[in-house]
Amino acid sequence: MKKIYIYRKFERFWHWTQAFLILFLAFTGFEIHSSFELFGYQRAVFLHNNAAWFYFILLIAVILWIFFTGEWRQYVPKREHIKQQVEFYMKGIFKGEEHPVCKTISDKFNDLQRATYFFLEFFLVPLMVLTGMVYMKYNYIHDTLNIHFELRYLAYVHTAIAFFLVGFVIIHIYLTTTGYKPLSAIKAMVTGWEEMSNEEATVALREYLNYSINRVETKIITSRGLKDTETFDSVFENVACNLGVSNSELQDRLHRSQVGYFKINAEGYYVEVNKIWKELYGCTEIDDPIGKNYILDRTGEDKDDLEYVFDQVINKGRTLSGIKIARICKDGTRRFHTISVSPVKLRGKIVGMEGYIIDFKEEIVDNKE
Repeated sequence: MKKIYIYRKFERFWHWTQAFLILFLAFTGFEIHSSFELFGYQRAVFLHNNAAWFYFILLIAVILWIFFTGEWRQYVPKREHIKQQVEFYMKGIFKGEEHPVCKTISDKFNDLQRATYFFLEFFLVPLMVLTGMVYMKYNYIHDTLNIHFELRYLAYVHTAIAFFLVGFVIIHIYLTTTGYKPLSAIKAMVTGWEEMSNEEATVALREYLNYSINRVETKIITSRGLKDTETFDSVFENVACNLGVSNSELQDRLHRSQVGYFKINAEGYYVEVNKIWKELYGCTEIDDPIGKNYILDRTGEDKDDLEYVFDQVINKGRTLSGIKIARICKDGTRRFHTISVSPVKLRGKIVGMEGYIIDFKEEIVDNKE
């Protein structure tokens, strides 16, 4: 099991604030409709109207954040895995099967969630707010603007949406219990870190790192191979700035995720690794891999596996995710990690490859005779 950073701070803030406001508006709204009595009619109307204004302000802030950060792409409906997702919710979820789509920081929602949240955030919720505001300003619209309409029909629409949203919240709470662990999804929306299986984490971590360093573009060729114009640490200082966090916080996130980063040139020699990579290889005889061949101390099947990965990326331009690789430790045992790697290109030519490794600490095989 791994913990992967998925939800950012403002995302978590508006999620919980929106959930509270929807439930509070529903609660006071039903009292206005005489379903029960707690605050009293006048007090309930006052609380409902003021909460509605808070929700209106929140909605504007969320829409601006979504569009200025590019998160709107997360809500664009897709049909790539719609059939698998429907089958999962109809059958697979009751058999303990894994989700057919892996969640990542840049692709948080499956196809059904995208369609549902798009409908909610860009149609139903705005309609709810609009009907509520028109209801609040009915006298002004009627008397000052001289626009006449049946108020009861507006109330019907507003109340129907309220019932729908309450039903959605109930279903949403239930579905949060179907993650890797019953409370993992709820914890993720509190801390930002979601628990996943090792296989899902391989894909998610790769996406997180790509999300973090995709602004690094300038690479040059020297006589010693591929070299960046920036160091690994300076790159992450820029990334931290772009994400709105301190460099130490970003490094802490990566450290907690236990992801090792590496870069190899087209000739097969290491040109860069991060501290986590060195820690994951701490059980071997390797001290500093820079300038060494990517095979390192592998032999037999382990060497063949790495040569296959190198050939597929460097010679065929493929991107690979979740490939299981072994390394030999000082005590003769073999420890495993997964490797996700993609080609590095300069002016359309493959000049190296970079990727990430995630440790499988529980898998130890005695390799001694």
